Amino acid sequence: ALEDEVEKAHTLISQPKVTHAPQLHLLNDWRLENPQKFHCKLQVNPDVFIKLVNKIIHHSVFYNNSKNPQLPVPVQLVIFLNGTRHYGNAATAKDVADWAGVSVGTVYKCYQCVMVAIPQHHDNVIHFDPLEAKDQIEIDHAKDWVEECTCPE
Repeated sequence: ALEDEVEKAHTLISQPKVTHAPQLHLLNDWRLENPQKFHCKLQVNPDVFIKLVNKIIHHSVFYNNSKNPQLPVPVQLVIFLNGTRHYGNAATAKDVADWAGVSVGTVYKCYQCVMVAIPQHHDNVIHFDPLEAKDQIEIDHAKDWVEECTCPE
């Protein structure tokens, strides 16, 4: 019987699952001293991150009259960016929660708040300059892609 159990488990002694410490507190150090690692975790450069925070920080969605304060806006943006970095099945909300040291509900709330705040800045920060050759190529490429992906009328 023991031989069967060892054969199935391929181990003699069961090991407890390794716990992972949240990495959220490391981001400020990475922002200052290792921007490549910061970029790897959030898919934005530290300067872009600061600009994003400054764009959304005053949105009313981040403020409430509750006795329970919300997480600081930069932390909510970090959680959002880390989650969107793992688009698809690469990471669950639980994975992001473990990484940030928060609950799954907090992860969803951060996603919600950031997704409410960002769209109002879309036209101010995302644009093409039709006079720039590089932007015109991108516009043409986008139009071609849309035409390829849509059904003819």
